[in-house]
Amino acid sequence: MISLPDLAYKLRARRALLIGAGQAAVYEWRDNAAVRRTVFEAGEGGRQGFRRYLAETPGIPFHLLVDVADEEYRQDTVPHLSRRDRQALLKRKAARLFKDTGYCFFRVTGRETTGRRDDRVLLSALANPGVVRQWVAILDEARTPLAGICSLPLFSGQLLKVVAGRDDGCRLLVSMQGVSGLRQTCFDNGDLRFSRLVQTPRAEHGSYSEIIRDEVEKVLRYLDSRRPDMPGETLHVHLLFSGDLLQELKSVLKRQDSVRYHFCDLAYENVSGELVSNPFSDAYFMQQLLRLRPGNVYAGVAERRWLFLGRLRAGVAAAGFAMLLGSAGWSALNVYGGIVLYLGGKTAEEETHRYAAEYELARKRLPETPVDPSDLKTAVMIADSLAQNKTSPIGMVTVLGHSLHGFPAIRLSRMSWRATDDPDTAYAGEPDQTGLPVAMDVSGLARSLYQAALLKGRIEPFNGDYRDAMDVINRFAEDLRGREAVYGVAIVDLPLDLSSGADLQGNTQSLQNRAEFTLKLVLKNEHEI
Repeated sequence: MISLPDLAYKLRARRALLIGAGQAAVYEWRDNAAVRRTVFEAGEGGRQGFRRYLAETPGIPFHLLVDVADEEYRQDTVPHLSRRDRQALLKRKAARLFKDTGYCFFRVTGRETTGRRDDRVLLSALANPGVVRQWVAILDEARTPLAGICSLPLFSGQLLKVVAGRDDGCRLLVSMQGVSGLRQTCFDNGDLRFSRLVQTPRAEHGSYSEIIRDEVEKVLRYLDSRRPDMPGETLHVHLLFSGDLLQELKSVLKRQDSVRYHFCDLAYENVSGELVSNPFSDAYFMQQLLRLRPGNVYAGVAERRWLFLGRLRAGVAAAGFAMLLGSAGWSALNVYGGIVLYLGGKTAEEETHRYAAEYELARKRLPETPVDPSDLKTAVMIADSLAQNKTSPIGMVTVLGHSLHGFPAIRLSRMSWRATDDPDTAYAGEPDQTGLPVAMDVSGLARSLYQAALLKGRIEPFNGDYRDAMDVINRFAEDLRGREAVYGVAIVDLPLDLSSGADLQGNTQSLQNRAEFTLKLVLKNEHEI
């Protein structure tokens, strides 16, 4: 079982494996520098040694950098499509171009400026996957996380600005790796055009400078033949070497008008502070690889599952630890809050007892009164309620005045008014017979919200035409209903009862009668208006 400190260390640690056709070299990241640990041969003995090394250092993720001759590159164009359709199209194209390999890669590098403006794409693949697969199988067998697989030519494209300071024009990167050989990679405005790997003999069989010069001149002649197809007039050649070899190259390379050489000294200080100078560029590329940690190019999902599971385990452990800390903090806050509430309750209880004792002492000192203090409190509350909810018939009179202005034949003889909190309750009582002044019922005044009135009136002058009189009364009632402040209007009595159960009677003196009626009018409360 991995403890949290060990897990944190493994997440921070990183290492890389540089794979050539016949060798593989392990580099570890120490003190912000890539340090070569050991080299393994491609045979069975080297694979066994690699297994033992993984058993001694388990769990640390690996970045793989491949430098082999069996890597193919294709530049092509495809129609400009949506991301999903383009991915499906490029997968089919890569499967058709590169068969019998699981290590394929494609990337959109730009877009044409003429015609249909198709997308420019780069497709690449490892034609001999067995060289890489033998090392990946050992990593999978040891359950070692695999961060990704990248090739040296594709990674060189990311380093172009670091090496050259810029990526425009036609540029040729020349380097020599101890596990693989002499690598020459050509870029056109940052896009990979081709890459060539040549096996170089050991130093005792000849001078490295002469071999490098001959191979560079071969590539220059090839580029001269392709000059019409290559944009730009000057070819920039960047030579990544160090020490005496770099000085020798300065003397043996022929100067040309269309070629400009850039000599990049890769000498560096090791952990002990000593200046390291050798003809190979392995350490430089691995330093940049572990520093930049580029994204995965060739590794599949199945090959990277141990990295995913490791990150998932680390995430679960971190989440559990965070939940543990959060729970502890929350519990501490709850305990602290409980203590504060307990102390506050004790203080409040003591204050209550003290105030109760003071109140009882003060009450005993008061003179005797015929009224209980609770009754006095109730009376004060009722008085406050009356003061806050008082009302008057002014609103009722205002509404009636506006409607009566349009009906000069209507004369009101009595009005009984009251305030109520239930507009649907039937009006209680009959109009008094003492005269025209308003009879007011203030029994519900403390809670009044609605105003209700019982109106007694007549049609004057009345010529005996009951139909015309009732029409005037009905129109008067409708006019009242149309007022914004009116809640409801009901006709209680008409001059003539036309119901089916009523007796119709009369005499020759009917013309002298008055056309009297009774209405019930209810106004809305203040919140509804």
